[in-house]
Amino acid sequence: MRYLLQATLLSLLLLPAPAAAQLGEFSALTIPAALKENAHSVVRSVDYHWEVTSDHQAKLTVRRVVTVLDGLHDRESQLFIHYADDSKVTRFKATLYDRLGEKIREARKSEISDVRASGASFHDDSRVLVTKFDVVSYPYTVEFEYETKARDFSMVAGFPKIIPVKYRQSCERATYVALVPIDNELRHFSTELPEPNKATVDGKQQFTWELKNFAAQKEEAESPPLTETLPFLAITLDRFSIDGYAGSMATWEEFGTFIGTLLKGRDALPEGLKLLVQEKTVGLTTDVEKIDALYRLMQDRTRYVSVQLGIGGWQPFPVAYVEENKYGDCKALSNYMGAMLNEVGIESYPVLVNWNDDEFFPSRPAFTASSFNHVILYVPGEDMYLECTSSDAPTGYLGEGKDARNVLLITPTGGKLVATPAVTPADNGRIRTLAVDIQADGTAALVISGRYHGFSHEDFRSLLSHEKDRSKQLKYLSDRTIIPDVSGGKYSLSVAHDAPVANLEYATEVKNYVRKMGKRTFVPINKYGSFDYIPEKNDDRRTKLFNTYARFFVDTISLTFPADLEIESLGEAETSYEHAAGEYRATVSVVGNQLTWVRTLKILPVDLPASAYPEYRQFFVNVAEAENRMVVLRDRRTK
Repeated sequence: MRYLLQATLLSLLLLPAPAAAQLGEFSALTIPAALKENAHSVVRSVDYHWEVTSDHQAKLTVRRVVTVLDGLHDRESQLFIHYADDSKVTRFKATLYDRLGEKIREARKSEISDVRASGASFHDDSRVLVTKFDVVSYPYTVEFEYETKARDFSMVAGFPKIIPVKYRQSCERATYVALVPIDNELRHFSTELPEPNKATVDGKQQFTWELKNFAAQKEEAESPPLTETLPFLAITLDRFSIDGYAGSMATWEEFGTFIGTLLKGRDALPEGLKLLVQEKTVGLTTDVEKIDALYRLMQDRTRYVSVQLGIGGWQPFPVAYVEENKYGDCKALSNYMGAMLNEVGIESYPVLVNWNDDEFFPSRPAFTASSFNHVILYVPGEDMYLECTSSDAPTGYLGEGKDARNVLLITPTGGKLVATPAVTPADNGRIRTLAVDIQADGTAALVISGRYHGFSHEDFRSLLSHEKDRSKQLKYLSDRTIIPDVSGGKYSLSVAHDAPVANLEYATEVKNYVRKMGKRTFVPINKYGSFDYIPEKNDDRRTKLFNTYARFFVDTISLTFPADLEIESLGEAETSYEHAAGEYRATVSVVGNQLTWVRTLKILPVDLPASAYPEYRQFFVNVAEAENRMVVLRDRRTK
């Protein structure tokens, strides 16, 4: 029987071309070998059809077929379709096929869930239809077909941003068709895609993009966003409307004017709040003092709650609503703060920003599109940004994830695209001292004193704001190796009220701090808080090097060892490395039985060609080795 089975399988592999054609349309056996290289899945075909039926309505039809080669891309067996009160899903179908392309089954109604899209919003009308196939063998193929109709906010906020393939995924064929009225203008931005074919169909403009035989790309460390490294398409319209508000994305100025119309009439202060604003600023002589007083007033009287209801995704609640309910989302709180500033004669502008450590689709001067997810406030007279959703941030502290990026100021004359300040390493980092007293039994008494500033302080501020239990705070810090354990006798953590600064004090004893081998004792100099990041090895780098990370670390470690021991091996007195990515310098000195190690490490933002990657990586290899420095002790010799 075994030989018969082997013969049968061999005969299938040797079938002539006409017989092989009997395989199913989605057979995994027909995928070209070149498209399997570096791939965990293959997009067999995707057809994307977006039709604009009016200034505030559009229909989207999608058919996507993906063959999953292994378990690392099982996420492809899931289909998520979002909708809201101003959109609906008119078709939702999922089909599973085996490795030969034979249909196994369609998703049953009982396997399709309809749930809230987000648990993070207090008010949110977004929902999602979701289904998932459970599979037991590879490869398999899924076919998803769906159609949605959107109007007003869902239509405009849902202007297409399409990525046909992910990393480690290839594509046989992808087609994108956009149909728009002849009297409206479609604008588009693309990466790794050819220019569209244009035609007139049934009195509408038709744009068609096509992608064929795209080989899978590997993700690479420190690379630009995937909207710049993989096939990507973004589409907007010159003219649109939401709930009767007419708008345009022809230019940033016009889009900003539209957002401004959504704000009109929503900044009126109730009489009680007017009196309070005047009371809090009476006697203050500078705008900075007044801004600080009103920012603290806002923090004390309101709290942040996410609200996403239709046009409310872009239009804030009136000041009176926030004042009455004592809560608001980013738009409402920025509007509230701006209205209070206006009451005392200080001009401010709402600012649309993408709040994310890594921007998905950075805003560009030449292409107007709403890639923003957050609103802050800008005071031009003081060149100051205010983050209005924080209940305890220092006045004027913008925070991580909003720096060095294009944002849209909503000014009285329209939108203005500007860049938020780029941070420098000196703005963010730590200054830390660590006293280590080695005992004869190998135990070490540790006293840690650290000052963290800028972005490096934010986790501490958040910890104190959300966790009051001392033991849980210690566990949080220990889990992140900021402190070595949770059993210390001395602990204090505080943050400054008026500056982005946190201070940490901790003392403890650590058993088995050293490692003994015969007559030698090996002592780590920088056991806690070392910088040990090493980028992955990549001998065939494709994308440029890019990140905006900036930090400055200063550590001073005083290590005292027993008087009956002496240093046998210490290494170089000074170690230094320099690269476009940063600067490293460490010095070590010894007086008697005390060693002092001082290290400064500056990490710089980079924008370098792919060819620079080997030297870039080597810099961090060198730093990691220097950070893991050991001193070797032995019994003190007598003369």
